[in-house]
Amino acid sequence: MSDTKTVDISGIRFSSTAFPTAEDQVLWDSLTHEQRLAILVRDEEEGFRSGVAKASSAQEILAEVLAERGK
Repeated sequence: MSDTKTVDISGIRFSSTAFPTAEDQVLWDSLTHEQRLAILVRDEEEGFRSGVAKASSAQEILAEVLAERGK
């Protein structure tokens, strides 16, 4: 397994945050195992650096996700 820090994923971004679009799924499927792992590490690190999430109820979170999907 390669070191994820050496895999270039700088140009890879997904348009969705909760539910993958068809385009995001095609992009994910086209990536190598190393690229997928590097993206998972990158996204986890971004999440840790973003700080503590605000306290939200399940209903509030669901409303945000549905709004993001355009429902």
